[in-house]
Amino acid sequence: MIKNERQYRITKSQAEKFADAIRRVEKAPSSANPLVVKASREALESQLADLHSEIEEYERLLTGDVHLVEVESFQELPAALIRARIAAGLSQRDLGERLDMKEQQIQRYEATDFAGASFSTLSAIVNALGVSMREDILVPTEHLTVNKFLTRLEGFGLDKTFVQKRLFPRDAASPPSAGQQTGELLFKTAANLKRVYGWSLGESVGTAIPKFDVATAGAARFKIPARVADQRLSAYTIYAYHLSTLALQVTPNLESKPIPRKPSEVAAAIAHEYGELSLSTALDYVWGLGIAVLPLQDAGAFHGAFWRMQGRGVIVLKQQTKSEARWLFDLLHELWHAGEEPDQPERSLLELPETDPDRRQSTEEKHASMFAGNVVLAGRAEELVNIVLKETDGLIPRFKATVQKVADREGVSAASLANYIAFRLSLQEQNWWGTASNLQPQGDPWTITRDAFLLRCDFSQVNLTDRELLSRALEEPEATA
Repeated sequence: MIKNERQYRITKSQAEKFADAIRRVEKAPSSANPLVVKASREALESQLADLHSEIEEYERLLTGDVHLVEVESFQELPAALIRARIAAGLSQRDLGERLDMKEQQIQRYEATDFAGASFSTLSAIVNALGVSMREDILVPTEHLTVNKFLTRLEGFGLDKTFVQKRLFPRDAASPPSAGQQTGELLFKTAANLKRVYGWSLGESVGTAIPKFDVATAGAARFKIPARVADQRLSAYTIYAYHLSTLALQVTPNLESKPIPRKPSEVAAAIAHEYGELSLSTALDYVWGLGIAVLPLQDAGAFHGAFWRMQGRGVIVLKQQTKSEARWLFDLLHELWHAGEEPDQPERSLLELPETDPDRRQSTEEKHASMFAGNVVLAGRAEELVNIVLKETDGLIPRFKATVQKVADREGVSAASLANYIAFRLSLQEQNWWGTASNLQPQGDPWTITRDAFLLRCDFSQVNLTDRELLSRALEEPEATA
């Protein structure tokens, strides 16, 4: 963007040089590679078009042809103020005189897009230019500390740690340093909140009370028990849904294919294509069906989800365990959900913790877990459960040793058998998941799933704000003691 007469003259000079360069390329000798000539000309023409666009905008502003400078967010404000100054026929020196500032100070403000300007300074510039703005574009934040801001958001169901790790701009210190510009941090975070939740600036940092439009995430179908912290669950569900929409945007070439409904078909397809069944090969198989698999690592809220949007599917895996067998079980569990109601272009399902009564009593959840169990246990899930029950006389304290012994004898994975046993016991309101995890080797399933995603995504398909939101969600998990 051209901000003053000096930049205008420089830009016009650059445009003339690019025009000369294009003429030289067009006169290239016939022996020159035509593809190289074409690429060079198109690159120069693109850059010349950008320069002409900046020149034309500046000239329109100077002539007064622009009577209204619109701004919808704080991020658009710096450029809008510069345009308003030029359209008002004011130089940087003229504006400085109105504000009792030196011309160099105005130049510094505009050169940095007002990064160091306080709210009171921005308000003074707005008034000096006679700009009319929506009330929520400029919200006073000089008395709103970062801690107060985080506490405010926590009251709406957004955990402080979650906000700092996922919604703060990447360059923000955590916790913010004393010298950090509080206003800039809050405004950048508010931009992320607007992108995810649709909140205005006033709703994020002002006094207005924001609302969660959970219906947009298909959550009207979710059965959320009253004992669950609804606000927190709603907040995270919308966040995960937004990331899922981005997952589809950055994987535009995925082609949806029919999803097999029989465990034996899935197991046979993976064995034929990849030779063995593992988390890595199962991910390749699911991606091959045109389903994006997005791993998240935030604690609480829910354990997984599936969304189908305009006929395309996204599986969200969200486990804290480092057991690859458990992630494999969950992936196949969600694959069963992905195959339900294939003719419906829109579908959603949220996975509450395994110990939740509503999940235990759900017929759909039972079918999904039995499907996953039969894929990983070669169709023998119930048969192996009965063997364990017989050899232990149904006494749960004996299960741990017996599961390992039966798995070794029958040639199946002890970790996978343990997961299925834990599921079966959960139907009897027995929580055996902790013991099951002790039978499972520890690995790095989140990184495996994350890398499978990164291998297939193109971040250039989304804007910068969404790019940062998605990349922050995919950052390496923090090491735990």
